Amino acid sequence: MSGKQELIDKLTGIKSSRKSYYSELNAIVEEMKKKNKQLEVINRLTQIHVDKSWEEVSSYLAAQLSQILSFDRFVLTLLDHSDLLFYISEPEAAGWSCRFVKRRMVTKTAMSIEEFKKLLKKEIPDHHGTSVCLQYQAGNIYGFLTLLNREKVEYPREELELYRRMGEHVRISIENILLFKDVSEKVHIEAQLIQSAKMAALGEMAAGIAHELNSPLTAILGNVQLLMRDMKDGRPGKMLEDIYQCGLRSKKIIQNLLTFSRQEEYQLETMHLSGLIDDVLGLVGYQLAVSGISIQKEIDPTLPAVRGSRNQIEQVLINLFLNARDAVQGKSNPEVIIGTCLVDLEDRQFVSIYVRDNGVGIEEDNVSQIFNPFFTTKESMKGTGLGLSVSLGIAESHGGKLLVDSRVNEYTQFSLLLPIQENEGGESYE
Repeated sequence: MSGKQELIDKLTGIKSSRKSYYSELNAIVEEMKKKNKQLEVINRLTQIHVDKSWEEVSSYLAAQLSQILSFDRFVLTLLDHSDLLFYISEPEAAGWSCRFVKRRMVTKTAMSIEEFKKLLKKEIPDHHGTSVCLQYQAGNIYGFLTLLNREKVEYPREELELYRRMGEHVRISIENILLFKDVSEKVHIEAQLIQSAKMAALGEMAAGIAHELNSPLTAILGNVQLLMRDMKDGRPGKMLEDIYQCGLRSKKIIQNLLTFSRQEEYQLETMHLSGLIDDVLGLVGYQLAVSGISIQKEIDPTLPAVRGSRNQIEQVLINLFLNARDAVQGKSNPEVIIGTCLVDLEDRQFVSIYVRDNGVGIEEDNVSQIFNPFFTTKESMKGTGLGLSVSLGIAESHGGKLLVDSRVNEYTQFSLLLPIQENEGGESYE
């Protein structure tokens, strides 16, 4: 018996009674299972797909870390220039859900983990956080991983060390995703620049075609007028009148197209908006009508005048109309409303030109990005992402604003606010 016990002691390293032997053996087995689980999690943390969204990455990290560490919430934080991007994951029945919070940093200097802890405590005051840094090889911090608990938790030293090592593995995956997104964005921007160049070339071609059409159209209108002198009455006279009116409309469209495409220094002028809106509808109204879109006008003819570049204001309105057209595609009763009204904002009075559609609306997360250059939610090659950015620049160069109000699947309204033109006496033009 002693020889058997000695053999067991050599094999297990346990010198104890039979009862304690099994207890200690079970403890060793459990510890091995725990270590194996940790290795599995570490391995999975290095296999995050680079094309995942940050919300998906945060939820994935939370799901993996929760298998070996205990916490109530998980936060992936990234530093993006002067912004802090929080991806906060919370447990739910089917797994982990993630919500996004964006905050502006007071300064653009590097943030230490101590500064981050203070900021996080202010952002989520009812939780206690345990954070590790995400930093490049050069030492620059670009993010944090944070375990949040409703009650203050003192993690054992070995778990804190494990969490720190987890952060090292996650750092590699996060850097790969950042690199992938950076390359993808550059490729996307390059494609949009190519499309923008094609659109500019198309604009030049359109201007040339408009010039070519203008000459024969002038001859057609002149000959129709001569015929109308001899055939004023009856059916032939009415047909000639219809031809003449259609010719005038075509000539007006060509003139507007030439004015819009002309590349020259913009001249400021005093404008009443009703005529300007009619000219814009002359250019794009037919496109909307043949698409089955109802156009409603809510124009206030008593509004005071504004001063600006007619060409540039038309450019903004055309862009808003075309965006509205795309937004209502697939709707059973597509409608676009253009209207004008007075608006008081920041102790100033503006004339507002608004374009409202009953289309798909804009996602809340996208509202803050739609005016950024090259940002677009349209399908590939259907938009450059420059229209609203350029429109905002035009509005601001006129001392005005471009505002948006939207609700998903209900409506979107863009409002171009232009300051009222005042005469020397300080009164508005009527």
